[in-house]
Amino acid sequence: MSSDQTYTEKELLLRIAEGDEAAFAALFNLYSTPLASLALRMLHSETAKQEVLQEVFIKIWLNRDRLKDVQLPGPWLRKITVHECLQYLRKTSLYNAKLGNLNLEGASFNQALSTISVKEIQLAVKRALRVMSPQRRTIYELSREKGMTTKEIAAHLGLSDGYVRNALSAALQAIRSFLPESVRLPAIIIFLLFFRK
Repeated sequence: MSSDQTYTEKELLLRIAEGDEAAFAALFNLYSTPLASLALRMLHSETAKQEVLQEVFIKIWLNRDRLKDVQLPGPWLRKITVHECLQYLRKTSLYNAKLGNLNLEGASFNQALSTISVKEIQLAVKRALRVMSPQRRTIYELSREKGMTTKEIAAHLGLSDGYVRNALSAALQAIRSFLPESVRLPAIIIFLLFFRK
């Protein structure tokens, strides 16, 4: 890896540490594929790979104030992913796939993690769906539950693709508004958890 690329990645981490969601999305776009491949090699399961990838990026965001100390982003992210895979294997072996708090590398990363759970996010989704307009709720359900693309939804409902994209974006914002302030997540994480199959 070139020094320029390392510098750019370090800059991304610094921006994420300041709460920059665009930088977080850029980091996700840069590393999600190689980290997913690493997790799949270790876990041999698409479902497990996706769960680990979600955990890695959720924890990065929740612990973003500690990112300033990371010198080599690539190796650090791979180390976290390997650790999460091992934790996942231990968890499924010892607790029969029970959901629980997973540890990252060292005690300094453990504190904020108990404040968020997938159940909290699922509850936020349910609350948001209750107050969404029927059309927006339908668009959300076609995207999430049927796995349809925005173009497919637009054709199915007789709407423009842009309208559907805007409705999904508004749905994400509505879901975020129902999360407690202390665990407010960037849209990319909610997309990971609820808009990808």
